[in-house]
Parts: sequence; C-alpha cells; structure tokens
Amino acid sequence: MKDNSIAYDKKLTTPEAVAALVTDGMWIDYGCIQSPRAFDRALANRGAELTDVKIRMLVTMNYPEVMKRDAADGAFWIGNWHVLGKTRQLLQENRAHYIPLHFGEGPRYYREDRPVDMAIQTVTPMDSHGFFNFGPNIALTRSLMEKARIRVVEVNESVPWVYGGYDECIHISEVDYVIENNRDPIVEVPAPALTETDRNIAERIAEYIPLDGPCLQIGIGSLPNQLLKMLGRMGAKDIGIHTEMLTEAMQELADAGLITGRKKTLLPGKIVHTFALGNRKLYDWMDRNPAIAGYPADFTNDPYVIAMNRDFISINSALAVDLQGQVSAESIGWKHYSGTGGQPAFVRGAYYRSSRGQAPMGYSGSKSFIAFHSTYSDNDGTLQSRIVPVLSPGEIVTTPRSDVSYIATEYGVVYLKGLSVPERVIALTGIAHPDFRDMLLEEAEKMGWVSKRWFMTGPGQDYSY
Repeated sequence: MKDNSIAYDKKLTTPEAVAALVTDGMWIDYGCIQSPRAFDRALANRGAELTDVKIRMLVTMNYPEVMKRDAADGAFWIGNWHVLGKTRQLLQENRAHYIPLHFGEGPRYYREDRPVDMAIQTVTPMDSHGFFNFGPNIALTRSLMEKARIRVVEVNESVPWVYGGYDECIHISEVDYVIENNRDPIVEVPAPALTETDRNIAERIAEYIPLDGPCLQIGIGSLPNQLLKMLGRMGAKDIGIHTEMLTEAMQELADAGLITGRKKTLLPGKIVHTFALGNRKLYDWMDRNPAIAGYPADFTNDPYVIAMNRDFISINSALAVDLQGQVSAESIGWKHYSGTGGQPAFVRGAYYRSSRGQAPMGYSGSKSFIAFHSTYSDNDGTLQSRIVPVLSPGEIVTTPRSDVSYIATEYGVVYLKGLSVPERVIALTGIAHPDFRDMLLEEAEKMGWVSKRWFMTGPGQDYSY
C-alpha cells in the first residue's frame, strides 16, 4: 500500500500540465460516457496554440469544452463512436463527426487498428491495492488505455466502484499521470417520461415474454423502462439481465426482489452490463454491489455470448422501418441522429438462441423486438408515419430485413422471419397508424410488391386471392 501511495504522489499532476503534453496532430481519447472534464477544460484553453488534434469519445453526456470551439480554427477534430444530445447538432454544423461502430467490436478496433497517443479516463479514487475502477463505463475503456502511448486517469470521488468480470480496473503501475477532479460530479441522466403509447406497446410485447426467469436486454428510452415495470406488475420473477445499458428501472426491480438472475444460464445471479446511465441513486446502488458485473462490450455484445442466455429477450427501438422490414435507428434521412450501437448484435444473439430447439413463434424462448411509436410529429407539427414504403435517401440501415424478427407498435406485433416481401408489406401495414395504411399499400403496389387482388386475413399470417 505504501509503495502504491508513493507511486500515486509521484504521478499526481495538474490538468494543465497534462494538456501541455499535447502537440499538433495527436490522437486523444476521452473514453466512454463520462469524459474527463478537468483535462478537457485545460486542453480547450490551449486551442489557439494547437492544430489538428484529433479527439475521440463515446456518448459523452456533458458538453466538452473542446467541442465548443469553432471547427474552422482547425484546433480540434472531434470523432464520436455514438451520438446523443447536443452532439447531434454539432454533427449538422460539421463541428463533430460520427465513426461507424458495432459497439461490441470497439475493443478490437483499439487493440488492432486505432492509434492512441493519449487516453484520459474518469475513474474512482485508488484503492489500497493500487487499483482505480472505471466505474459505470467499462465498454471500451481498458482496450483504449492499453493501446495508449500516454495513459492518464482523472480521479473523481463521485464515480461508483463497479465490480466486473474483467477489464474494469487499471493499476497505478500502468498509469503515467494522475489528475484529481472533485469539482465536477459525474453526469446524471434523468429517466425519460413515460407515455400512454409506451404503455400500450409494452402491454403487447409483455404477452410474448415468459414470466419465470426471462433474461432481458433493453435499449435507451421510456418504452423499455415501461416494459420492465409492467413485467413487475404482471408477476414476473427471477428476471435476469444481460444488457448494454443498466438503468434506473432495473435498479427498481432489483430492489423489489424481481431481478435475481437465479435462472440465467450464463453468469447466474449477476446483472451483466457494459455501461450505465441514470441518476445519483442508480450510481450509489451500483457502488460495490456484488450483484452487478460490468464487462467490456466485446463480451456483452458478442452474439454467441448473448445466445448462451436462456429465454433471452432483446428490445430495441427504431426511427423508421420500411415495408420490407429494414430498420433505421441511426439517421433521419441523411441527418445523423444516433449510432449502430448493439442493436444488430442483440437481434442476432436472441435469434441464435431461438434456433437452438426453441419455437420462435411460441410464447417461450428467446426473441428480439424492434419497438417504436407508429408516428411522430415533424418540425411543422405534422403527423408522420415511422413505417414507410422505403427509407429516405441517405437513411442508414441499422438492422437488415433478413435479421429482423419481431416488430411492435401500439397497433400490434408481427413476426417477419420467413415472410415474403408482399407478406411483410401487409404485416407491417397492419401495425402502422390507420391514417397511413392506405398510402402504404398504394405505394407498395406501385413498386410491384403487392396486388389489390390480395387481402389480409391477419397481420403477417396469410394471403387469399
């Protein structure tokens, strides 16, 4: 312990001293979710002296100072592995850029391909054994720190210590510089408000989920949180979690004794995740909680690892779905909105498990759902359909039609595996908002995908002449 403390004191320095090490053209990594804010301020203050410093980050929840500088001055190039919040506007202004990423491949990108001159990651205070913990954000962190030529930790007392399977810590002997920052608590993200439409969709999906020991993955948004709470009200028990993101709704069900993981076939009893977003209550609950296991994204998001979980239920969202079943969850037309994330991996992982002797159309076994509100209001307040004849020019296909299993809206749930194009058209039209169904069928007929001679006897079920 004494040697570790001596090493800590020798490596302790100021944000300004570390920022002074940055030179033109360097590759800097801010890590995952909670960016290093003291270092960020110091680096931004050097903007007038620097040129073409390239900074990567993953879903930063605060607004980094380096992103506030005018990109035209050439000081900083900003790359984002995923896009949320204010970053969306910055992309439209050409002040930040998206880096396409299958989330689960991120650690390999760093270990094999990506240059990293300096990595700075927000961490817990050092323990008596000389270790810092990466807190609620384990996804890519260890791999980028291993790759970095200069390794920096920004110690913050507000970061919870999160137990993991591996890759959740770094030792003082592996660190070049230590910064302390207790001015900026880690960013909290409030849970999204629930809507009546969320409740309707959750009710429809819940009918397909086994109530005894399902293992869940849910994405970002109010709908997955609503579904978790509904399962609790329906009497679900021994729920397991294997997910990207840990949320407040999961914490609530765990505190109520409904999430136990007892019947998980992989890591029973453990709430497996790779990052967390929520409020202070969530972070405090995670702190040294032995029920939680944080793993890097190349474990949590590996389809073959996902498939090792029995009764695995994956629920993710979409911005648009076309009549052939292509899912767009990343852009609205050519305007970037989010990122690939782990949706394709969890869609495939759930189906891999279903194919191992489980009936995919039954009410037990593993399933993946793409769930969303059937409509949205555009900038003019006009109601628009999220189910569209074809995706808009430039719109990104996140999950191919051949991978999609279940699609859910407030108007129903359809299963697309094995359906022909005309069957898909009629199935998806049946769960679109009623105001748009005629238009969808008319457009599909123009493209030769359906004929007026056919009519639907049930969504995705049958055709008759």
